[in-house]
Amino acid sequence: MNKKKRVLFVVPSLFGGGEEQMAVHLVNHLDRSRYEPILALGAIEGPYLKDVRDDVAIYELGAKRARGAVPAILRAIWSLRPDIVMSFLGLNFAVALARPLFPPGTRVLVRHGSTTSAFLAEVEQSSRLRASLYRRFYGTLYRLPDAVICQCDSMLNDLADNFSVPVSKMVRIYNPVDIEKIGRLVNEGEPLYTGAGPHLLTIGNMSYAKGYDILLPAFKLVLERHPQANLTFVGDGENRPALERLADELGVRDAVRFVGFQSNPYVYLKQADLFISSSRYEGVALVILESLACGTPVVATDCPSGNREIIEEESNGWFAKPEDVPSLAETISKAINEYSTLDREAIRAKCEERFSIKQFTALYETLL
Repeated sequence: MNKKKRVLFVVPSLFGGGEEQMAVHLVNHLDRSRYEPILALGAIEGPYLKDVRDDVAIYELGAKRARGAVPAILRAIWSLRPDIVMSFLGLNFAVALARPLFPPGTRVLVRHGSTTSAFLAEVEQSSRLRASLYRRFYGTLYRLPDAVICQCDSMLNDLADNFSVPVSKMVRIYNPVDIEKIGRLVNEGEPLYTGAGPHLLTIGNMSYAKGYDILLPAFKLVLERHPQANLTFVGDGENRPALERLADELGVRDAVRFVGFQSNPYVYLKQADLFISSSRYEGVALVILESLACGTPVVATDCPSGNREIIEEESNGWFAKPEDVPSLAETISKAINEYSTLDREAIRAKCEERFSIKQFTALYETLL
């Protein structure tokens, strides 16, 4: 009988985000007859801890940032002796940097989380030195793993064209949606929206990348055409207080709700009329896929991302220009006038066909 492969997943924590959900999907769905998954967390914390299967061992690194994580990662690797290491988010650099000191034969995969050029443009606004160091790291350290996993072709091409990461090192695997889980949770609870609507929804970490400072002034323009519209923000983050103040300053606070992190966002998605993604850049936004899995069409910015690989205009969504208040307002207004003509069940079924957990897990098992 072949020995099971021990796979160590290295993640900063399990706080709410798409990458953290991907890690949980993988450890939960890998074939237990072939693989033994272990989670190595920078800190054992986050709302997705409760979703991890009981048979998954969890190892605490005690370091969530790359700069202090290399010694902790080396201790974990030499103690646990995995056959394969897969890293996520901010620990990619630490794993790549430590790789030459791993036991011989250890395979290393890193899962890249965003569109690099756009991310570095944001970093450069606060620190040119930090952006320059990151640029060198991507080009140099991403040659060390056995494979770099990209969420979309756009992300893969960006690394190849702008950071000279060899195409032979990279593989594209789209994010999945857990259709079974969504089906269990989507109809829980009471009605969440009141008034005539339309009911607009956005979900995400309240960071600069999400472009919520663009969405709020765009929504003010939408209200001029659709005065019964309302907008719900699900999620938290460092910019939430500033966004709440901006809603007050714009005079739209009565039509806007901030409800914080929700362990079951699917009821919000199912009951919404439209999901809005105002991002400045993305990888592949899991929440867009989850919205489509609930049958809810999407208005998204045509930002550096995999959005064009998911959304088919006027079939399951509409595109606005990124960082453009009038364009976003115009596109939302257009979607409000048209969304009722779309077949929500067809949107859901096509998402399930393209982005199921089963396909996702099979692709990763082939890679492993």
